[in-house]
Amino acid sequence: MKRNRRFLATAAFAAALLVLSAGSGFAQGSPWIAEPRTGSISITYGHQAATEFYRADVKGPTPGDGANLSQTTGWLDVNYAITDAIAVDLRSGLGRSHIPGPVGPTPEESFSGLVDTNVSVTWRVVDELVTQGAPSVAVRAGVIAAGGYETGYINSLGDGGNGFEGSVLVGKFGDRFGASGEVGYRSRSNDIPSDTFINLAGFFPVNDRITIAADYRMVNGSDSGLDIGGPGFSPDRFPELQEDAQLLGGRVLASVNDTISVSGFFGRIIGGRNTAASRVIGLGVTYSFMTN
Repeated sequence: MKRNRRFLATAAFAAALLVLSAGSGFAQGSPWIAEPRTGSISITYGHQAATEFYRADVKGPTPGDGANLSQTTGWLDVNYAITDAIAVDLRSGLGRSHIPGPVGPTPEESFSGLVDTNVSVTWRVVDELVTQGAPSVAVRAGVIAAGGYETGYINSLGDGGNGFEGSVLVGKFGDRFGASGEVGYRSRSNDIPSDTFINLAGFFPVNDRITIAADYRMVNGSDSGLDIGGPGFSPDRFPELQEDAQLLGGRVLASVNDTISVSGFFGRIIGGRNTAASRVIGLGVTYSFMTN
């Protein structure tokens, strides 16, 4: 049981490491909640780069005959368990994107600024450590505040819409393996198509301190969205694209001591629509704390 608690705590603190740009809409909650009045603060560096992208559902070189479309983001994640069933979390960050001129906004210039901010509440309705044989089950609801960036460019930091999202999460850990799944819905303002999303993860403990994980994530935008180069499209309508993406990746999570953990991520977009075929890496450090 003690070993399971350590694995559940690691998964709860590091669930959000897998990151992409705000516009891609990849996010993850966790069905596991830390002990009451404990929390974590994570700082994560994420970088994505692509020389190919999907114009509608056809994969080809990025503008400029394969110019490197890249974005680097520094993420701040704060999570706090109010009770043994309710936790709140905040995610925000600063991003910088780049694509070489003349296909960028101006030659050799980049966008930088605050990316979208997400504040969420998770309510765990079933705890696998209490209800023997059952998985942990939780529901999550959050609000999205658009960041301070320009829209209408292929390398904009996001779509520029406020909104909300909700999801249902299920997960369970055994002695040698753990798995979690999330199914959710996201809606934003400014004619941005709504999204449905699925996040799946498998956790493989190596020992009491190191866990490796495999991830599959999918975002499916509403069919009401536009296609790049399709009817009605113009560059200033980039936020209105139907943006689909499938990402396959892996993580390594390591506890340095009782309060510090580190993590790393790698992944790749393996399918999509109106999105960059990005390669993604991430590195993070998490500080866990307890309040009286």
